[in-house]
Amino acid sequence: MENYRIYCDETERAEVMSILRKYNDVVIDNVDSNSVGITIEGDNAESFYHQLLDEIDRDVHQYRRERDSIH
Repeated sequence: MENYRIYCDETERAEVMSILRKYNDVVIDNVDSNSVGITIEGDNAESFYHQLLDEIDRDVHQYRRERDSIH
């Protein structure tokens, strides 16, 4: 078991939470205004964490970059 924090702004939180809830090995420990604390259970937690970050970056943060480039 390893603990991690994923940073996001308030407008992205629902999308990040949706991604995290898809995985049985992810336990959401706490949520605040700019981050989500998680525990990853099982083997290869570090590798899985990086896969989660890649998925979040691709699905959530890409939208942020596109949104910010329009304004």
